[in-house]
This record gives sequence, structure tokens and C-alpha cells, in this order.
Amino acid sequence: MVLAQWSSYARQELDKTKQAYLNSLQVRNVTARGFICGLPASPSTSILAHIVEQGMGAGGIGTSGAYDLRIYLLRASTRNIRVAKDGSLYLNVPFDHTKQSITQMGGQRAYRRASRLKPTITTPQGTSWGGRYKAGTIPKLAAHHATDPLAGMVRLASTYSMRGNKAVAQTSGYRTWRRLSAKGKPWISKGVAARRYIDRVATQLPRLIQQVY
Repeated sequence: MVLAQWSSYARQELDKTKQAYLNSLQVRNVTARGFICGLPASPSTSILAHIVEQGMGAGGIGTSGAYDLRIYLLRASTRNIRVAKDGSLYLNVPFDHTKQSITQMGGQRAYRRASRLKPTITTPQGTSWGGRYKAGTIPKLAAHHATDPLAGMVRLASTYSMRGNKAVAQTSGYRTWRRLSAKGKPWISKGVAARRYIDRVATQLPRLIQQVY
């Protein structure tokens, strides 16, 4: 009952983070006297779920307010982190795009242009780079951005299908990368507001217990 109530809040209110949050909810330490229901005790084992539940700010999980993403992403332990010649850290951050998001940013014309890019194909042997979307075809999202959101975008393809006698790459998505570096401009996040589902579940405990006993 408790897990079902908790899960219902997440299903109704979360979007992109919903599945990761639901996957992290658990019932453990079940005995005749009770049980524990919630997220793993250590945030490190379920970071995204704890960020959703407790919020994220300048002081880390459990705090609030705006913060510079570089504080948390530019670390030696970050996956795919790179080191510049001067020893400073940088990270090429991927952003995935869909037909819908491309159309929202640049209209049907932008999507047609993207769909005609020579595909970028990755195999166990490596990546064969295709075409890239030209910069300056749509406006920047904000004046302080270095370029527009579709600049440098590639069309990803992973499989081929036959069209007549010709093998045609099937689009699996679109992607851009933006560089986050210690020497570059800050990437400011407004922070993540805490959902605090646990507090809402706690107010429902008397009713939930009554249903069982």
C-alpha cells in the first residue's frame, strides 16, 4: 500500500525522470514488526532519484538554489572527461534531439535539412562521421549562448534497410555536443526543486495502515 501510494505520485507528476525514480523505490528489511519503504539510503546508489526527491542546489543533493554545473561535472571521475594540454578539464556534453524537438526549434524546414544529413554510423570498429547541421540557420535560445541549438548536429544511424537494390541507413536519432570547460563560461542551472514525496506519503500513513489492518 505504501509503495503503491508513493509510486502513484511519481507516475502522475514526473516525466523524463519518472522511470529512474520508480526503479529506485524499494521495500526492504521486512520483518514481523515492519519494513522500510523508500529510496536507497545512500544517494550515490540512486543519484537521479535522490535529486528528484530532495532537490539539488549549490550545496549538492538536499539543497536549493542556482549553481554552476561545472562544479559537479568537471571531475576526474566523470565518464568521458577529457584533459586539455594545459591540464584543465573539459567535457563534451551530448544533447539528443527528436523530430518533434527539431521542428519546435526550427520548423519543418529545419527537420527536412536534418533528415537529409549524411548519417553518422557507429560500429564495433569505430565511428564513421557523416554530415553536420550548419550553424546560424535558426536563432540562439539565449543571447549569451555561443551558437544556436542545432549547430553541428549529426544524424545518427545504426542499421540499414534495403530500398530497391540500395542499402539505406535508418535514422536512430539526432545529437549535438556542447563543450563544458573549466576555462569557459559558467553553465548555470536554476536548481532542482525537491518533490518530497516522502512527506506526502507520511500524511497518508494512518489511512494506508487502516486499509491493511
